[in-house]
Amino acid sequence: MRFLVPCLSALAIAVAAAFVQPAVAQSLAPAEAAALDRLCRETARGPLSSAAIAIAATADAEHQGFGGHVLDRDGRMLRFGAVEADAWRDEAAGRRVPWRQVIRYWETLGGVGEGPLALRRHPGLERDAGAAGSGDLVPLAQVLERLRSADLPEAQREALVQAALRAAVTDIPWSAAFVSHVVLTAGAPRLGFAASMAHLDYVGEAARRSRAELSGQPSTAFYRACDPRRTPMRPGDLLCLHRHPPADLPDIDARTGLFGTLTAALARGERPVWNLHCDIVVSRDERRRTASLIGGNVLQSVTRRDVATDRRGALAAPRRGPACFEDRAPGTLCRPEGAPWFVLLQAATAE
Repeated sequence: MRFLVPCLSALAIAVAAAFVQPAVAQSLAPAEAAALDRLCRETARGPLSSAAIAIAATADAEHQGFGGHVLDRDGRMLRFGAVEADAWRDEAAGRRVPWRQVIRYWETLGGVGEGPLALRRHPGLERDAGAAGSGDLVPLAQVLERLRSADLPEAQREALVQAALRAAVTDIPWSAAFVSHVVLTAGAPRLGFAASMAHLDYVGEAARRSRAELSGQPSTAFYRACDPRRTPMRPGDLLCLHRHPPADLPDIDARTGLFGTLTAALARGERPVWNLHCDIVVSRDERRRTASLIGGNVLQSVTRRDVATDRRGALAAPRRGPACFEDRAPGTLCRPEGAPWFVLLQAATAE
């Protein structure tokens, strides 16, 4: 696949003065945000790359094979599907054991016995249900090594190894491993996508591409960072939110908002947010004004959910209703467009 980066020399000249303004140290300057906005919307009007189409199709196939949940745009459960710890096999639907599917996502990032998977241990909890504390993590690799060398009947050893793998799947968040698996399986090059167990790595990579393009510099990164409230979503894009309380966020520049403040900092290598989640955009319904997203480790499953869009196809402004259960504020489930989605990773490369 050959990557073409649009020439932004004219845009770079137009915003060059913005780089010396004090606001740049905290956020995208308004001129930068406007230039990036034009680029993102221009790309959104163009044809989809085959890689973006493949990413959306691969995510859809993973959801089907997992037999995951389906939510509507108000967060209502339309189908309760398989969850990460399930150990059943539904042959009629062609589904495989869910926990083993999650291990497949981790295997994309490397050997399971060598990676970051671990088991959470709560000292004394098996004897005392009231034992306090969050526990500690025991590396899965150590547990597997002991189990495989133990003098046990083969059936018992295999059952214990599988139990350890199944426990690790529930103890360590796997949403970024899911995204990495889908993007790489669909054919995106490893050198263009920072596959990781942490969404922060490829969100930061996309933010750096956007900064490079504003400077007229080339980039081989597969994704660029765009404002989700201004950029139409398309299949193969990633929609990302943060999970930090407002009090923990830096001061948000009112001129460029959450997107401009956080992505500018991430492009500089800072970590104003680190606890993130990304879903993959798989389709958009212009008539219903919704986009369908698929994400891993959403309600412990591979979950398909809809979010409301505006007439352009960008993420809609939060609605006032319908009322959420017990009048809770909008969030990732209730009126999900009101969740703190702060960046759209746009599949910006073309063949």
